[in-house]
Amino acid sequence: MINPRKNGFHAIKTAALSLALVASFQVTAQNDKENVETIEVFGQKTTPQLKRAFDNQRFEFLELYNSINETAKFDVICKYQKPIGSKIARKSCEPRYVKDFRAMKIQTSSTGTGIDFNRLPSDDHIRFLTSDTREEAFEHVAALIATHPELFDSFTKLDAIHQRIKQREEDN
Repeated sequence: MINPRKNGFHAIKTAALSLALVASFQVTAQNDKENVETIEVFGQKTTPQLKRAFDNQRFEFLELYNSINETAKFDVICKYQKPIGSKIARKSCEPRYVKDFRAMKIQTSSTGTGIDFNRLPSDDHIRFLTSDTREEAFEHVAALIATHPELFDSFTKLDAIHQRIKQREEDN
């Protein structure tokens, strides 16, 4: 005959032993998680990779800037151009006030039916003639960066990449 008291006690002992085993496995698993060695690997980008990252961040910044900017003359217009003698198009950007000024100078230097290419202003000449507006534009951009956190974050990323490129050039 089976003694119910003995079986009940046996069942309690078995349950207690099982519970103790489960608890010890959990403690062991937690200790293993705490004692796991972590290894961090830091890679360095090459200079061309950094320059590509800078260009990507610059275009991202300009796109965000244009979406926030409400003064049309300070918009930055980007387009793809193929340099003379190349089939590879590159993205170039310039402020609207420079484009407008260049267009005005081309229009005033055209005489009659054609354009006299010798009378067209050089980029250096246009840069000199728009220097006052350039200072105003820098102040405008700085004010937008200071008042828009997302633009500030984008500029900070751009500056960090620029600093890494500059440091790399100084080290070489």
